[in-house]
Amino acid sequence: MFTAAQRAEPGVLYVVATPLGNLRDITLRALDILASVDLVAAEDTRTTLKLFNFYGLKGPKLVAYHEHNEARKAPELIAALKAQKSVALVSEAGTPAISDPGAHLVRLAHEEGIPVRPVPGPSALTCALSVSGFDLKGGFVFLGFLPARATAKRRLLKDLAQERRPFLFFEAPHRLKDTLAALLEVLGDRTVFLAREMTKVFEEYLVSRLSALKNRFEEEEPRGEFTLLVAGKEEEPAPLNEVEKALEAALSSGKTLKEAVSEVRKKYGGPKKEIYQLALKLKQSQSEDV
Repeated sequence: MFTAAQRAEPGVLYVVATPLGNLRDITLRALDILASVDLVAAEDTRTTLKLFNFYGLKGPKLVAYHEHNEARKAPELIAALKAQKSVALVSEAGTPAISDPGAHLVRLAHEEGIPVRPVPGPSALTCALSVSGFDLKGGFVFLGFLPARATAKRRLLKDLAQERRPFLFFEAPHRLKDTLAALLEVLGDRTVFLAREMTKVFEEYLVSRLSALKNRFEEEEPRGEFTLLVAGKEEEPAPLNEVEKALEAALSSGKTLKEAVSEVRKKYGGPKKEIYQLALKLKQSQSEDV
């Protein structure tokens, strides 16, 4: 039986991340909180009970809290918190309130002045990003689940067509084929990262092209939970003559080679090595003309 080293505080709502699949992916603090709160509001009590049994957690009362009853259950949980009961909010897997129920309860808690504390841990969002290999220094766009209706889905994708940041979303297996077809139709054949069944027995991670992925799942029935990260629109290089004219102007104004290259790349983008080589040729040409 697990014994908490640190106990939950009365009257506090804890938002607790739980494993995506592998039950060992949980923090010691999460176990402390789950073992010592008065109530655990769980999206799926069966899944949470498996976690409790695995770690020998005893004591907290499990309360079903999901999208179909949250409007009714949230006020009851707020009342319990006001009565100085401690409550842990957990989703079926991962971090609550990220494409899962929970935001409504958290918002009510804030409005009532009830302390809300995160207990961080597993998240499908960060797990997929961390193993994608995508350059995320410029950020990314998170979409949750795409709209189920085809027209709404295509409208959203058209709005994203010019977005240069990669975008990530979750998808159900029965909608994956239609979604891949829509992505290919609206965005063209981009690079995509697929994460399936993360941390579970049949987990899979794959960098591919949308066309190849679409072809695969036309022959294979999609199974499991999917997270996809799609590359943003690639920056179109400026015409070479514009870059050349800008370099000539910068060099003629007295700027150094390094300054000219930096100025032009800031305006037009493009590979540094190629622009530097072009600037070097132009500078040599200007020197010969003198």
